[in-house]
Amino acid sequence: MSMTIQQVIDKILAYHPDLSAPQTCDGVKCGDPSQEVTAIAVSCAPTYDVIRRAAEAGCNFLLCHEPSFYSHEDTTDWLEGDPVYEEKRRFLEKHQMVIFRDHDHLHAHTPDGIYTGVMKELGWEPYRADTGRRPMLYHLPPMDVSELAAFLKEKLCMEKVRVIGKTSGTVSKVAYIGGGNMSFDNTNTRLMMDGTEVMIAGELIDWTVMSYVRDAAVMGQQKTIIQLGHFNSEELGMKYAESWLRPLVDPEIPIHWIRAGEPYHYL
Repeated sequence: MSMTIQQVIDKILAYHPDLSAPQTCDGVKCGDPSQEVTAIAVSCAPTYDVIRRAAEAGCNFLLCHEPSFYSHEDTTDWLEGDPVYEEKRRFLEKHQMVIFRDHDHLHAHTPDGIYTGVMKELGWEPYRADTGRRPMLYHLPPMDVSELAAFLKEKLCMEKVRVIGKTSGTVSKVAYIGGGNMSFDNTNTRLMMDGTEVMIAGELIDWTVMSYVRDAAVMGQQKTIIQLGHFNSEELGMKYAESWLRPLVDPEIPIHWIRAGEPYHYL
């Protein structure tokens, strides 16, 4: 049984909870969804490299979590004439690629779809220590900070991670703060004040919780932040999306997980 891309999108939206917010950044970002789907690519970030690899795999539908065109709402009028945008758009049109962004809907799940996916991929669900909509707190088996960092690097295929505070010492109480937590208030700092030993984070602000942990570690407290970067911290959540997407579509339609990968180089 063949399916159009729009039919796949409808299945995805039916799987997700309804959004209470009237506006969303989710939706089709390019292409004609009325065409028949050939194969589906799933990735966290629709980078030019991811799009090329999706095309090479024969995909004409890319399900992603992050923006395609360099702003949260994916507006493109301000990019007209820019060579990077124009080449990316040209390549998408050449390969008749449809990009659907699944951000707000995926986060709207109870529990949060991205965080849940990350924890399933890490194998941390048995260690969850909170009951909120967004799984964040974990009591892991005791391990050294260096072991925890090595585990994350292996799971995320990262060459290095940024560490603030203690780089060694036995820890077990961990908070996972994925994505972008660029709040100027004391929310994340209070989390570290309440007994958390390690915060695993995507994006943070240097002069809030990161400065607190830096001071605490110098004072001798067992406090560490392992900073992964925004995409790295959510990528496993989109890898897990392949498992809930598979039952929604024709079993003969190929689904390819394409890792966006480490965006940073270390010189």
